[in-house]
Amino acid sequence: MLATPFAPCLKRLSLFVVLCFTAACSAEPPPPPNIVLVVIDALRADHLNHYGYHRDTASGIDDFVASSTRFADCSAQAPWTIPSVASLFTGLNTARHRTNTFGAALPTEFTTVAESLQQNGWNTAAISFNPGVRRELNFDQGFDAFDEFLGKAADYPHMEEMISRTADWFQSPPRQPFFLYLHSMNVHGPYRVPTEASEKVLGRPPSEEFTYYGDLMKGILSNGQLELREQVGDTYLESLTDKYDTAVRYSTDQLAEFFALMAQNQLYDDALIIVTADHGEELFDHGGFSHGWSLHSESLHVPLFIKLPGQRQGGVVESRVNLIDLFPTILEVAGIRSELNLDGSSLVPLILGNGDPDSDQERERLTQTDWDRRCVARGISARGFRLVEIERNYEGLRNVVRMYDLAGDPREEDDVSAQHPQIVQELRRELHRRFDELARAAGPQPENRKGQLDQERLRALGYVE
Repeated sequence: MLATPFAPCLKRLSLFVVLCFTAACSAEPPPPPNIVLVVIDALRADHLNHYGYHRDTASGIDDFVASSTRFADCSAQAPWTIPSVASLFTGLNTARHRTNTFGAALPTEFTTVAESLQQNGWNTAAISFNPGVRRELNFDQGFDAFDEFLGKAADYPHMEEMISRTADWFQSPPRQPFFLYLHSMNVHGPYRVPTEASEKVLGRPPSEEFTYYGDLMKGILSNGQLELREQVGDTYLESLTDKYDTAVRYSTDQLAEFFALMAQNQLYDDALIIVTADHGEELFDHGGFSHGWSLHSESLHVPLFIKLPGQRQGGVVESRVNLIDLFPTILEVAGIRSELNLDGSSLVPLILGNGDPDSDQERERLTQTDWDRRCVARGISARGFRLVEIERNYEGLRNVVRMYDLAGDPREEDDVSAQHPQIVQELRRELHRRFDELARAAGPQPENRKGQLDQERLRALGYVE
């Protein structure tokens, strides 16, 4: 279940005592920690070598991984950025914050993690290169400084530019404690990297066979020409995977540079550092590309690494966890008591080895996507299965139920709903019950500002036609 990063004798101690011990602190309590949350857009967990991938896509962060806790089974609440980051920021399931449609603005009635930290004395700053995580959609709530990219969406700045801006910020120096949110885009299509980084994975640049939103990809996804899947050959998929992996390697190398920068500024050891993704990416696993087109695991399974302040040894947590768990985790590490009714649960007990293995393994997981042009579906994971109700999708499916064996079929290749009708019935009943409960506790209907966004910027990423 857990290889804890701390000695067994510490398992029953409070987080405060553990942090004091690992920091070898004096009688004075430790200062509030700096907190860094890094989101690498579209990074699926199974393309990192720390999750068993065959390519060296992330050895640059080996030292970080060796001193952090890796969560083997972390899921986003949605397979695309706006609803997923809304859940990450609020600690709420998608049906409660309702920021689920393209162009929806996060309602200001919700308290974000940045607002909670800001209200308790943290200096809050963000750098986002994603066109969805922006002021116009209210994702700047709680940030004292919010640095966003407003250029052409497919020409997002490279991650090294983000690191450079962070270096300038560190030189100020920033008031502490601080909360820093970084959201990079290189792993998002079109999987761009600087020329000098293009040979890191293959020893050569990836071939140009695959073109992001080229004729094949656009025909299948946007035009419903599913017969074009037969034209997707090995060289096309190799090019796609090579470009994706090259972007992953570039991003993790830059992440290593960022950690070195923190260490140079004596900010690394005592910080809470979280590295994750907002969603994964479809690489033709089920005949699709990009993200937001399905609720398959390749779009939802994201990496998660957490380094507590003072942590020196790594560990692995196998229990099922979710991105909505990060908000309460941050509050607990920060020592902030909150009356907020969050859907997530703190991961600190799992990190310290104090969690209940049975309850942790059955931690609730609800997923949803409501992008009308791509996919409208809801899912639940429980009892060793994952059930998905598809209301409609780009493939022409209507009101379809599918269920997968989580242990026996992690790639979700075989629909076993026909073999287990009783379990399907029970999981559907539970799915409807939970979403009905969440709907009753939901916030206001978000304002849709799609028409206010730069359509040309978004068209290059396939977000609008």
